[in-house]
Amino acid sequence: MAEGERQLREQHQAMIRDLGDRHTRIKQCGPDDAVFDEQYDQLVACAERLLEFERMLPARLAQPKRERADRVVKWSWRGQTAVAVALIAAVLALGHTAWWLVLLIPHLLGTLMGWSVTVTAERYREQRAIVIGLHVLCLLVVLVALGVISAWWIVAVLVGWVAVGAASVDVKSDLPRFVIARSWY
Repeated sequence: MAEGERQLREQHQAMIRDLGDRHTRIKQCGPDDAVFDEQYDQLVACAERLLEFERMLPARLAQPKRERADRVVKWSWRGQTAVAVALIAAVLALGHTAWWLVLLIPHLLGTLMGWSVTVTAERYREQRAIVIGLHVLCLLVVLVALGVISAWWIVAVLVGWVAVGAASVDVKSDLPRFVIARSWY
């Protein structure tokens, strides 16, 4: 267990113990005691802090993983941009036809657009999987452009780019329900 996770769990346990202690104190007081109202207010405030902490706990536990995924995703897109530039230079240096630029320049532009991908706490696992697909796709582009495999694989490259691009876009899931709901009127 990571140190940050351990601290969060210890803090959570301490808040639960504090709430239990306050509950025990309030049970020892009668409703007519002078300190009852103060103890009750403290109990409610402690419960509210615990509820807020528990609401934020999943995001706080996922934060280190999200930050790692953010670095991986950003550097993957940047690395693939460097590969695209090197591939354009290699194709031109090897004397391949300039028609390869029709594939390689959009590939370069696509990797440049990937620099703006934002890794969120909700999608960090998905974004990490997308960059794995990006690496496979870029390997395919390299193999096709250098003539290692048949040029017919360009179709797979195009399909791969559509898939990576579509998966990288953050689409609101409420849109289809809204469209369906509006069609009933």
